[in-house]
Amino acid sequence: MADRKITDLTELLAPAADDFLPIIDSSEAANVDKNKKIKYETLNRNLPSGTAGAPSLAFTADTGISGIYRSGANEVAVSNNSTFTGKFTTAGFQLGAGTAAAQLHLFSNDTTDQVIIENTDSGLDTAPDVVLYRNSVSPAVNDNLGNIEFRGKDSAANTHAYAQITAGIKVATNGTEDGILDLMSSDTGITASRIRLYGNKVGIGEATPLYPVHITYSTLAGTTLQIESRLVDSASAGDITLYHHRNSAAGQDGDVISSLYFRSKNDNATPEDIDYAQVVGSIVDASDGTEDGKLELKVSAAGTLTTELAITAANITLGVRPILPTHTPASASDTGTAGEVAWDSSYIYICTATDTWKRVAISTWP
Repeated sequence: MADRKITDLTELLAPAADDFLPIIDSSEAANVDKNKKIKYETLNRNLPSGTAGAPSLAFTADTGISGIYRSGANEVAVSNNSTFTGKFTTAGFQLGAGTAAAQLHLFSNDTTDQVIIENTDSGLDTAPDVVLYRNSVSPAVNDNLGNIEFRGKDSAANTHAYAQITAGIKVATNGTEDGILDLMSSDTGITASRIRLYGNKVGIGEATPLYPVHITYSTLAGTTLQIESRLVDSASAGDITLYHHRNSAAGQDGDVISSLYFRSKNDNATPEDIDYAQVVGSIVDASDGTEDGKLELKVSAAGTLTTELAITAANITLGVRPILPTHTPASASDTGTAGEVAWDSSYIYICTATDTWKRVAISTWP
């Protein structure tokens, strides 16, 4: 074969692993021994380690200071402008300097956004999506599906999980799957569920809610629910509305709208749930323009909820005898509001007008 210049050779566009390249071996002392050949595969498997400032594989456009290098045993790192950016290790991938403790670990000491997932789709489908997928071959009730943990230090420099969002399986049966989502926070050093979405129910302090909203606290005394309004106005605010309708159809006379129950246990050997009192609102007349309502106060009488006070547009009905407070006006012009009734051992007093009292003597028992 005639001698040719390298520049005259045909260009190889798809080199194979066992193709050869000419190379000068600088380790040889004699010039006659310096010219050698090296496999393309061998060349690529024997790169120098490099550094962040002088990576092994770099780009001329960045003057050779941005590229890939070996940062340690079994580590492949990336540097940009001679500064370490991230690396792949046998444990996973990390961005920023530090000792990785997860398959993906991001280190930073600034307050800018560290993770952004951006999607420019203009359709109605959900995007961008983040999926935590527990791909178990044996899914079961109470399996934990994922956890987002908010971790920090305490005053003794201990690492502590101050809050978490976890998800799990309530029912794994095909076609009737139910899920669990817990919002957790730390209280007195213990991180536990505070709000639980449990299938179609919500538990606050309750692990297995029985109602659409179920609040349970075993050690909390006093106020459990407070609805506060800071509206600077004389209008009603902080309202509670109990709204019951027939799926937007017309209400009917006698419809019970809603009730408030006061429930506790009795002293049975196996204590039973008993409703000791109830407040009931209902419809008396549903006619458009002449609607009338009814409010009942019920208490348990010999184990049965019984109406003891009923208020309608027409009257007030008492189911038990009223007990009026004792009071003796100082004079016929003592302070009073029309309609007040009081008594003492000698008289019954009725306030017939503002600050105007009349009395009737109580006769002795025959």
